[in-house]
Amino acid sequence: MPKKEGVSFKTILGIGILMFLIAAGTSYGFITFINYNDDPQQATKNSIGPTYSLGDFVVNLAGNRGYQYIQASIVVEVSTDNVIAELDKRSPQIRDGIISILREQEVDDIEEPGATVIKNRIITQLNEILLTGDITQVWFTQLVVQ
Repeated sequence: MPKKEGVSFKTILGIGILMFLIAAGTSYGFITFINYNDDPQQATKNSIGPTYSLGDFVVNLAGNRGYQYIQASIVVEVSTDNVIAELDKRSPQIRDGIISILREQEVDDIEEPGATVIKNRIITQLNEILLTGDITQVWFTQLVVQ
């Protein structure tokens, strides 16, 4: 019997299945790569924990003989819900600490983009007071210098 020339149906079917599996695997890998967040800190940055409003503060700025003041509304993010109860309990200590920090500032300190130095000082000060958890973030929801 003479040998048939050409490609058999089984060979074409095998190549087709192989190509399908490669395409499916590549698509799955690409979509997983795009949707996967390989930076765990980025996921933390995108989520927000419990928040608490510390209220409004009006404080004279340093070095201006009382002619300039800052008006600020501050909200903090806390590590756990338990911290909120402690913030309520320690409100006088917390307000005093924040007022002390704000009174030490000059206009140039307040005008720093993002006011990160002041925010970091507030976080440090409050975390020294708290026993049940931590302040993880500080936001100024209002910040006016006059």
